[in-house]
Parts: sequence; C-alpha cells; structure tokens
Amino acid sequence: MDKKAIFPTSYKASEQSECLQFRYIYCQCYEIRLPGGATIITDPFISGGVDDFTLEEVSGADYIILNHTHFDHDMDTGKLWDRFHGRVICQKEVALEVAHFFDIPYSSIYAVGEECTYYLPEFTLQTFHGLHDNRKAREGTDKRPSQMGDTTKRRFGVDGHFHLDCMGAVYMMNWVITTPQNFKIAFNAGQDFDEHVRHLDQVKPNIMIRHRIRTYSPEEYARQCERAGAQYILPWHHSNALKTGEDLNAYMQQVNDVLTSHRVPSKAFNPEPYRWYTMYLGIM
Repeated sequence: MDKKAIFPTSYKASEQSECLQFRYIYCQCYEIRLPGGATIITDPFISGGVDDFTLEEVSGADYIILNHTHFDHDMDTGKLWDRFHGRVICQKEVALEVAHFFDIPYSSIYAVGEECTYYLPEFTLQTFHGLHDNRKAREGTDKRPSQMGDTTKRRFGVDGHFHLDCMGAVYMMNWVITTPQNFKIAFNAGQDFDEHVRHLDQVKPNIMIRHRIRTYSPEEYARQCERAGAQYILPWHHSNALKTGEDLNAYMQQVNDVLTSHRVPSKAFNPEPYRWYTMYLGIM
C-alpha cells in the first residue's frame, strides 16, 4: 500500500525572489534598483519636466543611460553626476559632446557602439540601433536643418545644447540589461520596433519598456508586447498623454483586454509616477 511521505518540517505556502525595484519619474526617466544595490537612471529629464518631484529625491545614479540627447532625455545628466559621480553610458558619437556640455570627466563617460555587448560589474548591457520617431517628417511638419532654432535655449534659456539636440534626432540607442540572475529588461524607443524585435528574439526579455507613441492603438501596443514575448510591457514617453488628457490607465486596460483575448498571459502596466514597485518571481 502506498504511503504519503512525511517530512519533519512544515511546508511553505509561498516563496518569492526579488528581481529588481523600479519607479517611473517622467518622460523616459525610470529609476531602477538592482538586487545588488546598483541604481540605474534612464534619460534624466526631471527638473525641467515636473514640479512635484525633485532631483534630491533620486536615491542613486550609479549609471545614467542615455537613449538619445534631446533635451527631454538628458538635461539633468550633469546634476545627477555631480551628486553621485556614476558612469554615463551613451553612444560614442555623442560621448565627447555630452562630456563637454555637462562638464563631466572623460573617465566617467562610458562610450558604446551599436550591436555590442558590455560586461559591467552589476549587469550585462547589449546595445542596438535605434531610430527617432519621424512622425513629423511623415506629416510634412518636420524642420530642415536650415530651419532649426535652438530649442533648448528657447524653452529653458540654456546655451550650448544645440548640437546635442541635433544629434539626438540622428543617434538613438536601444538596449537590454541582464542582471546576474538572468532577468532581462529591454528598452525600446522610436519607430523601429519591427527591426528591434528581431534582436529581442535572441534576448527574450522579461520586461519591455516601450515607447508609447501617441498614434499607437491599444491593439498595436498589445501586438508589440505579444511579439516581444515579454511578461510585462511598461510605457515610456507616455507623458504626451498629459497634453491630450488621455486616460493611460484605461488605455493599458484595453491593451490587457486584447492580450487576454489572444490568450497571451503578458500584461501591460502603467506605473504611478514616483512610486516604487518591486518585480519578483513568486510561488503561491
């Protein structure tokens, strides 16, 4: 007769393993805290974008990673470096200009190329080519170089950022971070999703933080999540919804409804600004 195995200790009802902590701040700025304690800041544009959160509330910036160098992606780079003296990861084409404009020591600039892998102490970084959204060009409203003014000086009274603004439209870098526990976070901005996702086929990310281009329907955003095979899709550059009064919570629910209808277990999540979240793997 079969007997039930009996062990001297009680069984646990659940268990969880922390993967990372994160919070969304503004535009494309996320603060990510890895299990080992290192903190990553993406595209820091805070002091010029919001008035209910300050740079003093940022907990760390061991690494600052720039997707591109438009003012709404890099303007607080120098101030955060002054506080934390971390490493600024950016494309090699813009590296010297970043160092000069923000007056950051060259040794703190970590210049990277496209289609490369970098083994940093706290994570592995894979870099990929990116293209800025060219919606204005398609609509015939984009400016030629001869028509461009100094946007950063006009909006913020800041001199000297003009060349970084110009390069921000030409050079863009998407990337994937892999933690020592093999948890993968993919960052994808701009218009080239179908090209970039071919790289993700090899990476297979757990989280994809994806540019929520305002013309994307919930069906299109759900398609991108499903195509990437990520467990979660989080938005960035969705601050443009503030201009139109769009309800991003309702939008993300529609994205999830589409995923559910396709029997895809992935989820879209709209993080509350400034609130810390923990991503974990759990057994229940």
